[in-house]
Amino acid sequence: MENLIKNIPYETFTYIAVGILFFVILYKFFPKLFLKIHKPVFFTIGILSLSLGYVGIVVPGLPTTVFILIAAWAFSKCSTRFTLWLENHRLFGPMILNWKQYRGLSRRAKKVAILTIIPTFAVTIFFVFSLVGDLIFGFFGVGLCSWLATRPEPPVKSSN
Repeated sequence: MENLIKNIPYETFTYIAVGILFFVILYKFFPKLFLKIHKPVFFTIGILSLSLGYVGIVVPGLPTTVFILIAAWAFSKCSTRFTLWLENHRLFGPMILNWKQYRGLSRRAKKVAILTIIPTFAVTIFFVFSLVGDLIFGFFGVGLCSWLATRPEPPVKSSN
């Protein structure tokens, strides 16, 4: 795992940061130019997030919910067709609609997320980081679980 992290070129993060900064500058100072190029950018963000969400279904430790919500947000900025498809999706639709309406997650989604985060973070802390990295990653995990646990739950629909 350490070799994998060491082999990622640090320039990659610089390129991503510069791209985000460029996008923010366009949005703030050149709104007409931003409106011409925003759809392909948001569509790309949506497709990448949706892909990572699908991968997160089978790869432990990779969050599905976060990437699907990012994809829903990105598609809402550029494509009505993909937005409707995602909102009507058998697996992801209820999650997206709960987030849009209540800014919350179902109890089952919270439990699954927290019960996945805890062992994943524990194993990562055990194998990868130094003491300082362990503390930072541990606090991040505790914060993430606390944030998930405090999200409101949508009302339960009765089958009567």
